[in-house]
Amino acid sequence: MSEEDQQHNEKRMKTKHIPITLISSSNKHDNQFFHKKPHQSDATTNNTTSTTITTTTTTSDDNLDENNIVYTAIGESGETVPLNITKVEQQLFQTLLQVVEQTKCGTVLRVAGGWVRDKLRGDHSSDIDIALDNMMGEAFASLVNQYLKDHKQETHRIGVIQSNPAQSKHLETATVRIYDMWIDFVNLRSETYSDHSRIPEITIGTPEQDAYRRDLTINSLFYNINENKIEDFTGNGVDDLKCGIVRTPLPPQTTFLDDPLRVLRSIRFATRLYYAIDHKLVEAASSSTVKDALASKVSHERVGIELDGMLSGPRPDLAIHLINHFGLFDHIFSLPEGVTIKEKNYQYIAAENILNMMRFISWGSTTEELPTRKIRLLSSLLQVFHNYTFTTKKNRTIPAIQYTIVEFLKFSNKDYDDVLNVLECADRFKPEVQKLNDNGSFSRKDVGLIVYKAGPLWRVALANALISELPKYNRSIVYPFQRLENPDGSPVPRSPMHDFHLHSHNPHVHHPPLCEDAKKIVSKYDNFCASVASHNLVGIWNTKKLLDGKQVMELLKKKPGAWLAPVLQEVFEWQLENPNSNEEQCKQWVLNKFS
Repeated sequence: MSEEDQQHNEKRMKTKHIPITLISSSNKHDNQFFHKKPHQSDATTNNTTSTTITTTTTTSDDNLDENNIVYTAIGESGETVPLNITKVEQQLFQTLLQVVEQTKCGTVLRVAGGWVRDKLRGDHSSDIDIALDNMMGEAFASLVNQYLKDHKQETHRIGVIQSNPAQSKHLETATVRIYDMWIDFVNLRSETYSDHSRIPEITIGTPEQDAYRRDLTINSLFYNINENKIEDFTGNGVDDLKCGIVRTPLPPQTTFLDDPLRVLRSIRFATRLYYAIDHKLVEAASSSTVKDALASKVSHERVGIELDGMLSGPRPDLAIHLINHFGLFDHIFSLPEGVTIKEKNYQYIAAENILNMMRFISWGSTTEELPTRKIRLLSSLLQVFHNYTFTTKKNRTIPAIQYTIVEFLKFSNKDYDDVLNVLECADRFKPEVQKLNDNGSFSRKDVGLIVYKAGPLWRVALANALISELPKYNRSIVYPFQRLENPDGSPVPRSPMHDFHLHSHNPHVHHPPLCEDAKKIVSKYDNFCASVASHNLVGIWNTKKLLDGKQVMELLKKKPGAWLAPVLQEVFEWQLENPNSNEEQCKQWVLNKFS
């Protein structure tokens, strides 16, 4: 790559990650932009608008490009930033303002949270939450539906999710579909606590009160639709986006005790965006008070949803490292009472396993029949719980990972079945891989039975076997933590605490090169995969069996019974050993063997 190309790529990546450095005073701000009627030209715009901006839209509502740029004010500074607001989003905002105008409800409409953050970063976002300053979400959603009905447009039923402060779900949320987008309407909130309860009394609040009660400064920004401007009531949201810092608006312990799930959200955003973490946040997240609140106040479903978000993010290994670093591992991956893991440092082993799985996340995946990323990561993470069981109240013995996956994290039964199947097959694959490596021995029958059981997840099982054999590295991952002051109390200048460009070009920045022993292990498993393919075992789970139960019963002139399943198993094993045989040959073998 030429030096010029490299400089261009560096500039492009920097723009991708922190495009709000495009903030300037040179572009004009139109604070009446969304008050115009749809497709209204500047010539017919209200004359009270001091400065207008001509916006050319594309024919695609979903297309995010420069033609959808709206210059938006940053607070009262006079500076503007270009936002890519799609054509359909512009239509939505104009419609909502027309609802306010026609109903004379006087509502100030603000897009809150993630949409603002992502737009400022130059990312696409379809998560539009509208915060209301003078009414509840359901009431305003009803006004919107009535407006759409009056204008002969499609309407949809309003869904309402009730607040549940006892489980840290503080806001009633109304959800409705508008212009093929799901929109959430919530009121701005303020809260007060009594001396006798941690459950707050929620009332409609000011935007500043609401901003300070959000999880992170980068999520506390508002986009004021009425005035076409970004509002940063904490005073830190825009700067933290520029510098890449995950920080809470209030003291971290206050924010976390308000909703302890925010600890996990902080981890998810830090590793998704690869932002530095405020050291005070780390201290609060690691405190026993916050851990106890996480265990007692947050539902398992919400914990599972956050973990799922981490696993689908770009660096789940860093997320698990932070969970372990904060001392939260046992709070997230809970075990049933009475189960004790023998390895003292099993939390570290789990973090090491998922880190290694990320190194091999695409290993053998190019020809897989279905996406396997989640199962690869979840199975590697829970290897440490494999082969542990517990007894239920009904005196049933079941695997401990069933409790962790299904009962605690509330993941699906299929997730559990897949993880258990993968780990069982990984154990069975290991000796077969070693036989091939030691003396070139490969049993089509024995290996075929394992591949058949694993099904499309056979490579996932092999990947788990592979990482379990890798040498254990004596190392610790270093994650950037941001300090606001030096040890002497003097302030630290705001600056990125990490290298965006390095992370973007090398997603395995914390993964050291494989040592020679590790390379030999990988080669061993590569050879085994090649042997599975050369023996035509890929897809064996879809192979039609030469004989079914009815044919066997007719052939042996027997009635159904317990004898049939073992015979069918032997028939299938014979088929694996004789891949070129046909139905007649199989029938003859059955007669010779079982008559």
